[in-house]
Amino acid sequence: MSPYIITFLITFIISVISVPFVIKFAKKIGAVDIPNNRKVHNKPIPRIGGVSIYIAFLIGFLYISTFVDLNFSIIIATTIIVITGFVDDKFQLKPWQKLVGQTLAAAIVLADGLAIEYITVPFLEESIHVNIWIALFVSFFWILGVTNAVNLIDGLDGLASGVSIIAATSIFIMALIMGETHVAFLSLALIGAALGFLIFNFHPAKIFMGDTGSLLLGFLLSVLSIIGFKQVTFITFIIPIVILAVPLTDTTMAIIRRKLQNKKIMDADKNHLHHRLLDAGFTHRQAVLFIYFISVFFGASAILLYKANLFASIIIFILVLLLIELLIEVFELIGKNYKPLISLYNKLNPKKVSIENNKNA
Repeated sequence: MSPYIITFLITFIISVISVPFVIKFAKKIGAVDIPNNRKVHNKPIPRIGGVSIYIAFLIGFLYISTFVDLNFSIIIATTIIVITGFVDDKFQLKPWQKLVGQTLAAAIVLADGLAIEYITVPFLEESIHVNIWIALFVSFFWILGVTNAVNLIDGLDGLASGVSIIAATSIFIMALIMGETHVAFLSLALIGAALGFLIFNFHPAKIFMGDTGSLLLGFLLSVLSIIGFKQVTFITFIIPIVILAVPLTDTTMAIIRRKLQNKKIMDADKNHLHHRLLDAGFTHRQAVLFIYFISVFFGASAILLYKANLFASIIIFILVLLLIELLIEVFELIGKNYKPLISLYNKLNPKKVSIENNKNA
């Protein structure tokens, strides 16, 4: 049997088997998510499901390490991330306290050499070595950014786990194309672990992953994308950004929105993409499946970006940007008054505007 299949089966089966035990453990220690005005569920739900993902990924990692040379700093760092998330799920840490754990985890993998190394300039044959401090700076903020982006989209049953599976699948395919065997195996381990958990997490969820899981998934995706695309080119520089476009866009819009409203960046609100979809009339499942769909689109676009020539890549990237802009405007992720593309379209279609005005009259 193929080592790829074995890796997937090990992580998937262990994840499925461990979830019921984690549910019982969460209830025993009182690690449950209590409904409030920001939550969409109406009864207490266990919320340390990320423990199952971690256990499955850890065992998968150990199996892969028997035939692939891996950086064990990844496991040390993910353990710190999981502990940080677990403590937050049980005792509610302050944002800066969670940031300390994330910073320590990022520092561990970066100290082990997992950072961007080269930039290949278009039309030149030679790669340019990136200054070590610039490489560490960019890689550090990438890890923190993606980690918190996945954490912020974890607002609906199965959303963060599903989006992470799609992103990890895109990284897996890209790793196979680029010959990055170790990244492919680790991505597959993450897919199996998250998919096993998703069975219990899809609406109506029996368990939430909590920060234990969302921080873990975000951290692993950020690290895998770094080691998978360490030699950055004109095209591959944007590939991990496109793969993770959904959580990154949602987080960026949240920051902009809160700044415009003179709120603190860490202040919570109900204007994330999944909230806006629910407000627009989507059911819980429809909202999650819609975000899955656009995540698949972004993942496929990233793969096409790598395989296409420069001209085709530019066209694909423009289409990706247009879709992101339309999502922002249609679902008012920045605000009701931010609709430049829609306003332009209305100006170019005066008949449509006239018909709408007559209806309103």
